Amino acid sequence: MKQKNFLSDCYLINCMSREVEVEKGFEEIIEMLRFFSRIRRYSFLDRIGNALNYETVEFALWEAIRTFRSIFDSAKIEKTDDKELRYYIDDGKKILLPRIPDQSQITEFLSLVKQDIGVARRIAIKALSFPYISREE
Repeated sequence: MKQKNFLSDCYLINCMSREVEVEKGFEEIIEMLRFFSRIRRYSFLDRIGNALNYETVEFALWEAIRTFRSIFDSAKIEKTDDKELRYYIDDGKKILLPRIPDQSQITEFLSLVKQDIGVARRIAIKALSFPYISREE
């Protein structure tokens, strides 16, 4: 049974003239981009937020995911109970890494960006905005 994607359907019909908060469906992408903001690597956010076409967003997101995967795979790991937490060390502070964005979120995000490039800017703005809950020890 195919799952109905409310976010796309709602966005396509513009939810009866109300702007949809697109970020609600892309938490993992936002958290990954927010991580780059936290460590002061703004290039991915800048390129996604300032993109004028789909291809620019697609390539910047690909590079961001590739870079994040590298960081994630080489991160310090702490095991607690049944969880495995990964940390990035920045200036002596431990920063808890978010999850790698799910393929379905990436596909949906890129699909919406193809329809409206402004979606990319709103996601970048959300990633730069607070609250950023600093998960440090």
